[in-house]
Amino acid sequence: MNLESVQTITQRLDAAGIAYASGGSGMLYALGLTERVRDWDLTTDTSYETVAQALQDIDCISLPSGDYPFASSYRLSVEDTGLPVDIIGQFAIHSEFGICQLPTWITHTWKGLQMGSPEIWAAAYSLMKRDSKAELLFSHITEHGANHEIVHRLLDEPLPTNLRSRLQSLL
Repeated sequence: MNLESVQTITQRLDAAGIAYASGGSGMLYALGLTERVRDWDLTTDTSYETVAQALQDIDCISLPSGDYPFASSYRLSVEDTGLPVDIIGQFAIHSEFGICQLPTWITHTWKGLQMGSPEIWAAAYSLMKRDSKAELLFSHITEHGANHEIVHRLLDEPLPTNLRSRLQSLL
């Protein structure tokens, strides 16, 4: 797999002191839960202005954060001959009880990339109704153990009852 595109972006973020975490299919791949990366989703809690400044000489497109259920503050997209890279600012998703803030939480490094939390992405995929990906992550968490601090942080959000119960069962 060619990591050049995503590494160019993450090197800029690192140089600017911007915390980010790779999630989505990149994280699933790094955990050995899928055989291909569709694109790179990098989350950050850093402001749009700071991220845009760090990437000022890279051809980025500013896009809406996405259709419902997405509620993130912003999304920058970098199209490349490699895999596309999306930078998602203040990652958030609507639930029937309100907007769930999904913080950028770095859990480990894989091939020089900071990887996000399986717990956060299991919740995100559940909120997005991408059940098969959520199940892959919940199975992984059950097998390898949950980060209780992350689970408690997620339980502070306005989660649907079934997702709340699922997360509580990890404690």
